[in-house]
Amino acid sequence: MNFCTYSVLLVLLSADVRAKSSLNSQPSPMRTVVRKFMRHLLTILAIYIFQISYSQELDIFQNDSLYSMNKISSRTMYSLKDTSLQKELVTTYNPTGQKSKQFWYWNGDSNFHNVQTFYYSSNGLISSLIDSFANGTVEITNYFYDNNLIKHQVTLDQNNDTCDFRFYPSKNMTIKRWYMDGKPYRYDTTIFERKNIKFEYYGMERYSGSNDLSRWHYKYINQFDTSGNLVKVSFGGRANNSTTKYTYDNRNLLKYKDNVLMNQGKIAMRMQYTFIYE
Repeated sequence: MNFCTYSVLLVLLSADVRAKSSLNSQPSPMRTVVRKFMRHLLTILAIYIFQISYSQELDIFQNDSLYSMNKISSRTMYSLKDTSLQKELVTTYNPTGQKSKQFWYWNGDSNFHNVQTFYYSSNGLISSLIDSFANGTVEITNYFYDNNLIKHQVTLDQNNDTCDFRFYPSKNMTIKRWYMDGKPYRYDTTIFERKNIKFEYYGMERYSGSNDLSRWHYKYINQFDTSGNLVKVSFGGRANNSTTKYTYDNRNLLKYKDNVLMNQGKIAMRMQYTFIYE
């Protein structure tokens, strides 16, 4: 996925519409409060799911060496729809286990929504990412390093407008500015518990056409198995929360993912995924 807002906003929009629909029967003040919570919750979920890194899982971020050792050439992610499988993402890998291309699909479409191509420097560091959309839009992310440590990255669209800018003040923190129509509208900071495993996420966003700001601050509770694999992530309160569980095969490759969103103590949304390797 890319660092720009387009893919995230599509997911958020469809999820937000479903959330609003399910809240229509509630009294107006409560509806407003719950909508705000769901907006923040779904925003974080979307970012959490669609954030890229320099290793191989969608949101698990396993090391490239695991893919190379197991000679993985491709992985297909399917969402579980009742008893059927719906293709969501196809990732191909080079012999060193690094991503080479990703094909994203939406809502069961037979044709991909966008394809991402990854480029690496001679020392194996990601240097650029080209994201080509089916509508002809192209976004390019370039990465900048100091002594082989990433310092910042910037994503530009085909009009040379900035989509987002992310910098890395330390190996355990990233700070990101999101842009729309050339203007920043959201700022967020991520702190990691260990490599690519989020511990804390906070920020603020300015609503479109308004001076109102929304703010959020989430802390994640991460659980690991004896092999060091992330097996459970949760955040939120007692009534409103998100819990994601991960299951691995005997090669320690991600096999299943199960995410549950709770709203007022009831399941508001459940998303399940399975992963097939070749």
